[in-house]
Amino acid sequence: MVLYATGFNAWNQLKFEVPGIDEPNDIQSFTCVLREDAVEDVHPFLSYTQVHDGIETLQEYPSLRSLVAGDMPSRTFPKFRDLTQLVAFETGFAALTSTGKVWTWGDERYAACLGREVSDESPADAPGPVPDLDDLPTGPVTKLAAGGYVLAAITAGNDLYCWGHAGRSPLVLPPDRDGGGLSDAPSPVVVIDNDNGNDKDVIDVAVGAAHMLVLTAEGEVYVIGDNANGQLGLPAGVSATETWTRVDLAPVLAEGENVMGVAAGPRNSFLIAQ
Repeated sequence: MVLYATGFNAWNQLKFEVPGIDEPNDIQSFTCVLREDAVEDVHPFLSYTQVHDGIETLQEYPSLRSLVAGDMPSRTFPKFRDLTQLVAFETGFAALTSTGKVWTWGDERYAACLGREVSDESPADAPGPVPDLDDLPTGPVTKLAAGGYVLAAITAGNDLYCWGHAGRSPLVLPPDRDGGGLSDAPSPVVVIDNDNGNDKDVIDVAVGAAHMLVLTAEGEVYVIGDNANGQLGLPAGVSATETWTRVDLAPVLAEGENVMGVAAGPRNSFLIAQ
């Protein structure tokens, strides 16, 4: 397995060997940063990155000891079980169950990120179901992603749904001429190839602070949003894109390699290839 990365690198979080003494620079295009027998999960954060092979942590930088030391406050939700995925965004959390049900909770001041109505019966700070993601035309939700003030979900039929706080995320899914764009209710998002106008089936999605990338069923990677740190992997001079743009992977991948998954930190992006 090969891990490719691009974007923000101020803490050497994209460099997995022993860091040098030089001032780290951002990576402006997708570059191989790690080769391992297995790479199943990539967990990027602002100042460090964790990579797992399904059994243990393969690489991490910097040391996490100082970050996890000490007692942390906790809260228990006893009726909240059967989780298959948990993701965090700027002001809250979202969880996915084995039956495809999505739950959200967080700061009531940013209720748009919850994708549901907040009430006394369903307060913001306790897990509440997102009814708009039930009984979808192409099946239940199978994957969640979140970052900044934006959340995304993929269905069993490879459809993409997004929601969030539009005012806090002006570069992700900006309004089009028909008034579409990011809203506070989960809405279908169509990834269109600008060259031929074809809709794309989405099999993976990752969300950063102000950018998003998706992997299509054909193995293509499309990106949208901010590129100030090179996090979209687009050519130099492209500071942002307001439409889905396909990344040219021909100069990136070795012969025979295919992208199997995508991940995103706040200001960087990752491709897992095999």
